[in-house]
Amino acid sequence: MIPPPTPEGLWTQFNRSSKIVVISGESGTGKTSYCAALVRHVTASGGLVCGLLSLGIYVDDVRIAIDLHDLSTGQPRRLATRRPEPDPTSPTPQWQFNDEALRWGDAVLAAAPPCDLLVIDELGPLELKHNAGFQSAFDLLKRRAYRLACVVVRPSLVEDFKQRFKVDAVYRISG
Repeated sequence: MIPPPTPEGLWTQFNRSSKIVVISGESGTGKTSYCAALVRHVTASGGLVCGLLSLGIYVDDVRIAIDLHDLSTGQPRRLATRRPEPDPTSPTPQWQFNDEALRWGDAVLAAAPPCDLLVIDELGPLELKHNAGFQSAFDLLKRRAYRLACVVVRPSLVEDFKQRFKVDAVYRISG
């Protein structure tokens, strides 16, 4: 995987013909910040943006929660909170997910209109290994009712994602 171009460069390179680009990297490297910059650029250019952005909530430089934002409306929901102790039996050992917020996010994706930029931040083990979470993302991506889909996928799951979709580029953010 190679580093991504600037958000402006990515948009210029891939903003046509239903392209799918994966943004990958370890936790805390800036994947969401990159997607947010891309959203700002496309919105400022007059493009229609839809999908989900997962913004970390920090206290003393420690991410304690994740808020999910509907990019069409800006509406947030608390998606997850950090567990006091990891749960090795969970598909997400560090995080306790809010089932209501997962259903809401899935409904946001299911109802997404055709758009210029689709952002899905992120598809992780819930979606790719456990058939849970944002399952509507898969139908939405298959519909290809977007000019560019920017999908955040952790490095360990990129191959799983690529088995489901033709991916036009995979970029790794290393922080």
